[in-house]
Amino acid sequence: MTDIDRIIAAGFVFFALICTVCVLCFILVHLYMHFKNRIAKLEKKNEKLQGELHAKEKKLSEIGAADNERFNYFNAIFTTMKDGIVVLSGNGEPILVNPAARDFLHIDKRIFLKNDTSFYGNFYAETSALCMNVYKTGRDETFEYSVEDRFFSVSAFRICDRYKPSVYLGVLALISDISEARRVEQRRKEFVRDVSHEFRTPMTLISGYAQMLRMWDEVTHEERTKALDIIEQETKRLKKLVSELLTLSAADRGENEEKTESTYVDIEAVIDQIIWTMEDAAARKSIKLISDVKLDYPLLRANEQFMYQMLLNLIDNAVTYNKEGGSVHICAYNNTEKVFITVADTGKGMREKHCKRIFEPFYRIDQDRNSGSGGTGIGLSIVARIVQRMKGTVSVKSEPEKGSIFCIELPI
Repeated sequence: MTDIDRIIAAGFVFFALICTVCVLCFILVHLYMHFKNRIAKLEKKNEKLQGELHAKEKKLSEIGAADNERFNYFNAIFTTMKDGIVVLSGNGEPILVNPAARDFLHIDKRIFLKNDTSFYGNFYAETSALCMNVYKTGRDETFEYSVEDRFFSVSAFRICDRYKPSVYLGVLALISDISEARRVEQRRKEFVRDVSHEFRTPMTLISGYAQMLRMWDEVTHEERTKALDIIEQETKRLKKLVSELLTLSAADRGENEEKTESTYVDIEAVIDQIIWTMEDAAARKSIKLISDVKLDYPLLRANEQFMYQMLLNLIDNAVTYNKEGGSVHICAYNNTEKVFITVADTGKGMREKHCKRIFEPFYRIDQDRNSGSGGTGIGLSIVARIVQRMKGTVSVKSEPEKGSIFCIELPI
């Protein structure tokens, strides 16, 4: 092979190598562009997925926050409910017990670790037994339970699975404290009984003496006069009783409340008027009526009629149950927030057990019920209702044979 042939052959080999390198470069560039585009698409898809993931995370966070808020509300309501809530499983194990139920049933958090009915007493045992009976029979049941001076109503219902109505998860027991309702009912019965008693006595006397007056010619002049006096006296007593009952009812209903908010009451003038009215009754027992009023004006927006009735009842009682030659001291003063009115007497006084109940309707100290003093037992109840209507407080301090001090505090 000549040198020329070798040169030509080398040239073809070199050309072939160059072509191969060019082809490889083209392929590499093509692959590079392909993968670059692919990576760009993947990056865009990744960004989109990241955006969607962020949105879903935000949504889940919002749902979680909403759930936490709802759970917080549920927990707050569950904890602060006045009624007791007890949830028991089908085998009697406690699932939920709120603080009110723990108080009513005298149990604590150990209930979730030690489900022993004897450990927590009869009330829990009966409630648990009721729940198990409801779970077995499927019938809602209710019972009442009393312990000392408290009364409770317990109602039990089966709990269904939200997604499987035929599956029962346990029993819910609701426990309500009905002590106040029972006390109101008892007071209502006592009120009806006492009203009947107060009406029966004068009506019996009036009826009896009216029958006697039918035999006008057969009775003496003195007997007829006595009969007429008693009929008049008992009629006045009935009128006073009816008037006080109407006042009590008006105070309960808040009659003339708009007037209460718009009229200033001159307390000193009201006290002076009552003292003038009571002068004769006080003079018959040689009782001194002393007024000590130190008030800044104007003070109270109140119903003047109610204010008059309230103070009249207190001062009238102070005179009626006072000793011969005693005194009644009426004071009124104020600070920046309240008006204080006190009525102090030197009368019979009372023991502490009476002080706690003296403002109940028709409640009177036993020895005074038939003393002939003419009281109806409603006066102090009217005082308490009127003071309550005026958003104030009334209290009494008393000792037997040393007198009583009634104190009223009214907000300015």
